[in-house]
Amino acid sequence: MDNPPTGRTRRMTTRRGFLQALAAMPPALAMRKAWTADADPSRLALVIGNSAYRDAPLANPGNDASAMAGLFGQAGFTVDARLNATRNDMLAAIERFGSAIRRPEIKLAVFYYAGHGVQLDWRNYLLPVDAEVTSADQARQRCVDLNQLLLQLGSARDKTFIIILDACRNNPFGEVYKPEQKGLSQFDAPVGSLIAYATSPGNVASDGGGKNGLYTENLVREFSQRGTRIEDALKRVRLNVRLASRGTQVPWETTSLEGDVFIFKDAAKKLSEEELEKELEADIAEWGRIKSSKNVEDWVGYLRMFPNGRFAEIAQTRLARLTTAAAPVAAASVPTIRNEAEYDALPKGTTYLDPDGNLRRKS
Repeated sequence: MDNPPTGRTRRMTTRRGFLQALAAMPPALAMRKAWTADADPSRLALVIGNSAYRDAPLANPGNDASAMAGLFGQAGFTVDARLNATRNDMLAAIERFGSAIRRPEIKLAVFYYAGHGVQLDWRNYLLPVDAEVTSADQARQRCVDLNQLLLQLGSARDKTFIIILDACRNNPFGEVYKPEQKGLSQFDAPVGSLIAYATSPGNVASDGGGKNGLYTENLVREFSQRGTRIEDALKRVRLNVRLASRGTQVPWETTSLEGDVFIFKDAAKKLSEEELEKELEADIAEWGRIKSSKNVEDWVGYLRMFPNGRFAEIAQTRLARLTTAAAPVAAASVPTIRNEAEYDALPKGTTYLDPDGNLRRKS
């Protein structure tokens, strides 16, 4: 079903000329490579952000990719960042990435993509900015099959892989062609890997009303917390996005990881028995404080502190019940921002609804 034009859509339309100009740049100008001086030779990341589509330009994937590339660089990864990549650019980058991860010193490899994506016959395709598509057959021929990346990963042994797909925006081909199914298709993560989606299979994700998409905004915030396992960080991302979107966008993961993974390697330390005991005591104490609470923030706070806590499942259930009851009140009590001028006029720290109806806070 087509969505009516929103404030975000109108704002992006005003940027269409700029985004199309970016798409027309020679590849050397449309790309950025980031090599960190303190790179850990065991860590590698390929980051792609595509915004400048001819028929359905997006506001935020370029910003999202830049933010993630910066984060991975700070964490010691060698980062290859590609902005507004053509099909040839993407295939070449994936091939180089596949060759690099086979080197014996590489232990952790991350692939991040922001932009349009589509599923066809249970296969997922990532859209280069030069894809001109009017049919399913053209989509298969002119987009990048995610299986090409997975085949590269499958040929590398004894590695850990993280794949992050912020690729479920609506109407990927504009009005010229509409795929039968929305979003991306779920598939199982290969052994030793984790695949994270911006939203659940078959659904679409918000491009966001701020500088970054809703999903990546929360990824950057949670991944920046040192000492956090990636699976715990993703649980907090899911919670934050679900609350901000009022349940319309729920991030999803499939994992076959066999060990703990930390974005910042210096945070990967085992807790002592004394530290584990203190953590358990803190969990029980916080539960005792909030177990009778009817305040949504108390339950959100508990789940952010203890995503794997002893009472996490109960907390999720109670939070869901409270947020369902509170949603009409919340929607009525915050302003709706329809354009950049209204956003600029908001004081910092103000909670607002973006044009897609997501709850956001101005930073």
